[in-house]
Amino acid sequence: MRLEPLILAFFTAALPLHGEPVAATPLPPPLMAPTGRPWLGLQLDKATPSMSAQIPALPPGIGFVIKSIDPQGPAEAAKCRLFDVVWKMGDQLLVNEAQLATLLRLHKPGEEITFAVFRGGEPLDVKIQLGDLPVGRDGFSPEMAEAAIFPGGDSTLREVNITERTATYSTEEGKAVLRKEGESYLVVITNPKEEIIFQGDVSSAENIEGMPKDWQRRVRALRRGLDHGMQESMYPVRSPRPRVVPVPASPP
Repeated sequence: MRLEPLILAFFTAALPLHGEPVAATPLPPPLMAPTGRPWLGLQLDKATPSMSAQIPALPPGIGFVIKSIDPQGPAEAAKCRLFDVVWKMGDQLLVNEAQLATLLRLHKPGEEITFAVFRGGEPLDVKIQLGDLPVGRDGFSPEMAEAAIFPGGDSTLREVNITERTATYSTEEGKAVLRKEGESYLVVITNPKEEIIFQGDVSSAENIEGMPKDWQRRVRALRRGLDHGMQESMYPVRSPRPRVVPVPASPP
């Protein structure tokens, strides 16, 4: 049996009487599998100095503004709103993009975090249950350069803890912990087996040059990051009394 007549009959039947082709039914969008990475479902911009000036309790250089919220995402479920100013995660002042990305990376999907927020100038706490970042979706903000935390796509992790005056750099090659004590900068570098490969005061450039070359640039970057974070947080902040916005219960 020849197939050409059958194929022709099929396409002829698909045409309306006036001879115009029937519009194809659009295919549904592909399902986006989870990645196992925490997801807020929002995008943020750094708070500007003019915005900080309008909120007296917001320290200069601290915080982010919500510029978009993903429909059906964790932030929407937590009743976040556009133009909310997010300035703390837990007890950590939010200084820069890399710090926020690092703090999020320490959590898993399904865990709950608390953001301190200013909404219309009024303080409140918002509890968000982190989602699982779908494949093909941005994280909490495309501008928050993940490359700054995972340069070259490796497993590097940087963290600045203003309260403890420390900065940490972790990678597959080992870990460096920098701590500021008075005017001194003390660093401990360990290998993957947690054996110390360098320890000492790196307050001067000469001392930094005494450590393994692969770690010199990293320790300099840690010192700059720690100095920047501490400088941004050197403003007296009187924590306002927030009201809590609970996460709405899931429908049965």
